[in-house]
Amino acid sequence: MASSASPLPVGEDVPVSALSRAQLIDVLTDTVGDLENLDLSLSADGVEDARRLRSSLIAQIRDHVLPRLVDADIPAIVVVGGSTGAGKSTLVNSILGEEVSDAGVLRPTTRTPVLVVNPEDADAFTDHPVAGICVTVTSAAVPAGLALVDASDLDSVQETNRALASRLLEAADLWLFITTAARYGDHTPWASLEEAAGRETPIGVVLNRVPAKVLAEVRRDLMERLDTLGLAESPFFVIPDVGPHEGLLPQASVAELRDWLRALAGRHRAAGLVRRTGRGLWTGLRADLITLADDIDAQDDAATRLETASLKLLDAPSADLRTDVERGTCGQGAPTTRWVTLASSGGPLAPLAQGGKLRSGWFGRTAKARAAALATLAGDARESIASRLEAALVSVHDDAARTWEAAGAGARSGELLPDSADATAVVDAWAADQRARITSPPKGLTQQGACDLVVSAAAGIEGARAAAARLGLGQAATDAKAALAQTLTDVLAAAVPAGAARRLAPAPSLAAALRLRAGELAPFTRPGATA
Repeated sequence: MASSASPLPVGEDVPVSALSRAQLIDVLTDTVGDLENLDLSLSADGVEDARRLRSSLIAQIRDHVLPRLVDADIPAIVVVGGSTGAGKSTLVNSILGEEVSDAGVLRPTTRTPVLVVNPEDADAFTDHPVAGICVTVTSAAVPAGLALVDASDLDSVQETNRALASRLLEAADLWLFITTAARYGDHTPWASLEEAAGRETPIGVVLNRVPAKVLAEVRRDLMERLDTLGLAESPFFVIPDVGPHEGLLPQASVAELRDWLRALAGRHRAAGLVRRTGRGLWTGLRADLITLADDIDAQDDAATRLETASLKLLDAPSADLRTDVERGTCGQGAPTTRWVTLASSGGPLAPLAQGGKLRSGWFGRTAKARAAALATLAGDARESIASRLEAALVSVHDDAARTWEAAGAGARSGELLPDSADATAVVDAWAADQRARITSPPKGLTQQGACDLVVSAAAGIEGARAAAARLGLGQAATDAKAALAQTLTDVLAAAVPAGAARRLAPAPSLAAALRLRAGELAPFTRPGATA
């Protein structure tokens, strides 16, 4: 059953405009859903930071905020984290006085986080998100009201381990930062420490395995570094180097740290620690939502730029195809050579070229030869047109793929950019449409023969164009030519559909929704506010 106690910043006055606990749970649950569906794939200024912020917000709300809103009595979560080789597992075991987390040199590449809870608190973690990513161990050595997490290494060689470590830090009520004399300045752990300090997460620092001869120098330098993060007053513990050993550390070396953790629990089940965690949570959460809303706007701008760039890829190829059709260049080369051969003196198309009477011949043999010759001529014309269309489609497809890849949308190009059309099928369909338009073919030509002559003329074969005009098919050839230009450019445009890149932009309402939710959290950022 959810507790009626306040789980986050506690004070005497409740802001009148604040959401109720149930409303706040609904708002934050919806926010997590929106963030999980948010696509930040497009390249934009600060997009890497935006992706990290998105992951951080999801983890923080899902693993920390919502569980405390649902049940304020959940024990405070103390995450023991740091870099590889810092001795986290050995330290956890030594604090508790028993082996609860495996320690060893192979842990950095194979480990699963370990959640250690008091048996009294085990039920509270049954459905907790943190328990879902950890191995849970019960131990009476853990003070009731606290839960210890032996986290993955922040600088693990495995990305999944690093992601787990970051997620656990988002769930922490207290981060116990474990470092060594040799590793405290490493970039990844220090960057995580800086981020946690910025969110005002309570932090304790443990300088582990420190040789006595360098203790003064290392401690001074580390304290100066902590001061730059505003952590000079954070609890600070030194664990001396005990040399090569197996098993637990001497109890005396961890006594101060163990006593401090026990004091945090107390009979109020670490409520004071939870309140300190919450002091900066709402302010930080609200600021992060507003920042991410700005990042969503940046994604929208990036999608618009990609849309413009994608459509521009069509300009030159479309213009070239229209020019080819207008100038009749599709009919040059092999189709024109074919016409010359077939229309030469004695050839089956000679009467067409010379304006002579189109005879049928003995048993219609002349007409059949003429029809076959026109079919061959039209076939050459269609092949030439299809070849030019195919080249344009390949060029546009390749350019679009490169453009989308550069914009960060390469993974979605296969989904939103269709496969290239079959150029031959497109041209054949156009030719078939011209046949349907010829209802009264000239004497001496079949309907198919007249269509083949019109197709050849529209492709730009000069002799075919003149013959079509003499036979009253001039307008049909002109109309076919216009239809061809329109067909080719339409098919090319379909290779990069208008609006495809815009579909990569997050829903326009999402940025507004995040800003609205940030506004709904504003009352909780005021002094004395409570959830």
